[in-house]
Amino acid sequence: MNYIYILLPVAVWIISQTIKFFVREEEKIVPVKLRSFVWIYIWAGGVPSTHTAILTSSLYLVWYNYGLSPIFTFCLAVTMLWLFDMTADHKRQEVMNTYFLKDGDLKKSVGDGFLIDLAGHTLQEVIWGAILGVVLGYITTFIIT
Repeated sequence: MNYIYILLPVAVWIISQTIKFFVREEEKIVPVKLRSFVWIYIWAGGVPSTHTAILTSSLYLVWYNYGLSPIFTFCLAVTMLWLFDMTADHKRQEVMNTYFLKDGDLKKSVGDGFLIDLAGHTLQEVIWGAILGVVLGYITTFIIT
């Protein structure tokens, strides 16, 4: 049963990144170059937040197996801090992008989208990631029982 704590994050990562890829394809944000294609699938930011999905699915699994225990409380605190930090990083990056866009040479590096993908998540992206994580954690509890 403990193997599920390793397998679940990998499965959630694959599912979330696949959803994110199709969302980007629908919005016409997928470049045609191979490097960009791999970048979009593996590293891209956006809806849903894969980090959030992994954290919340693992948190759900800990809650399911241990209830409201000290280990769950610790995991909840770490998850909340991590999610807050991701949204704070996004806000910081937005300020930096505004500053960089004033300089003509740096418009290209900000405008290509790669810099923005490293900038954390918006609250909407985190919420969708949390929903996906809880749903996948819930489904996993049926598989392990």
